[in-house]
Amino acid sequence: MNDRKLEQYEKAGYLTEPFRVFHLRDCKKQEFAFHYHEFYKIIYFVEGNVDYKIEGKTYHLKPHDFVLVGANVIHKPEIDSSVPYNRYIIYLSEAFLAEENERGESLKRCFEEAQQSQNRVVHFSAESYEEIVGCLLRMTRIEKQSGEYLGDLLLKAAFLEFMVLFNRKCMEQPKAYLTTAVYHEKVVDAITYIQEHLSEEINVDILAGQFYISKYYLMRQFKEATGYSIHQYINEKRIQMARRMILSGMPASVACYECGFHDYSTFARRFKEIVGEAPSKLMF
Repeated sequence: MNDRKLEQYEKAGYLTEPFRVFHLRDCKKQEFAFHYHEFYKIIYFVEGNVDYKIEGKTYHLKPHDFVLVGANVIHKPEIDSSVPYNRYIIYLSEAFLAEENERGESLKRCFEEAQQSQNRVVHFSAESYEEIVGCLLRMTRIEKQSGEYLGDLLLKAAFLEFMVLFNRKCMEQPKAYLTTAVYHEKVVDAITYIQEHLSEEINVDILAGQFYISKYYLMRQFKEATGYSIHQYINEKRIQMARRMILSGMPASVACYECGFHDYSTFARRFKEIVGEAPSKLMF
């Protein structure tokens, strides 16, 4: 990996199946860089001393918190290794979550709500946990038996049941999305602005003027909160947007301009640095 590549966020992990669930408990020292995945992730936090940093906000996790990490959402955990870190991790593919019923109701609703509100940790009322955690534990047991007769179908049914139940609880308890994260308001405002204006001209001067803040102060605070510069963050989000457009059928030459780049050669170079292959490769 060259130095230029190290300037980008790390795309970590991969998912070759529609869904997975893990139960992990450890005390080992673990340090993570800011990174993102092309799949979705739900973490059920059981115990430990963990701060979860997601898109400029820091959540100090409490037992029974659920962390919602959408696809391409930049995040990292900070873990105190002196105490056990006990959690369940659910990986979900884009294709699995894209399934809808006849009314167009989506399994991704909880992730979409988390993205819209910029609040990505959910803590349900006490009476909800027996049902949700019971479903999670049943899903974990079924996965261990997925090689048995029709085990794959039973496992899919268990994941569907969990996601339907989880989304219903989020709908019933909109205040379950926690607003207690620690963050710099101007940094989160800048992140939100960037995400909503990717197809337009964006730079540090525009952001500083938009939020009436010194650009040098904003640059320092942004890097402290996210680990990367504003310029790097904008490039990453634009390329992620372009990738989704191309995979949905848009020509790369059109996606280039739709996601805010002014010339194709710069776009193609950035795309290959971040995605690992030329944008034209995704079109076949």
